[in-house]
Amino acid sequence: MAPTYRDATINSVEATATVSGSTGGGRDEKGNVYFFPNVSVSIGYWFDNEGIPSSDWNTHFKAQLWINGEMVNKKQDLSAGGPQTYTFFAHKFPAPGTYKVEVRGKNSKSVDVTIKNPPVQEKKAAQ
Repeated sequence: MAPTYRDATINSVEATATVSGSTGGGRDEKGNVYFFPNVSVSIGYWFDNEGIPSSDWNTHFKAQLWINGEMVNKKQDLSAGGPQTYTFFAHKFPAPGTYKVEVRGKNSKSVDVTIKNPPVQEKKAAQ
């Protein structure tokens, strides 16, 4: 049987550090998460399996990553066990700012991602 491709129904989207324990960002004074430029950020999303079992190797769910209204990546995934599947895009943001990040399939879900420069480390004078 030939593979089929469906646009994924996106349930939710989030931004997290790609590597667990990453020092690629932090939290501001209000507790909002931010990341540093040129550090890999995971744009994770859940999509609805639409009743397709994980044993179905023929049905692929398609999604696209859009940043500030421009498509930057696309992928297709098989369903996992349960009612929905989690997967992610990895992306490096080049400069400080706030980016509107969308994952699009049958629908679209978005999250704002804030990028800030790392704090400047003061050099200690030689003693």
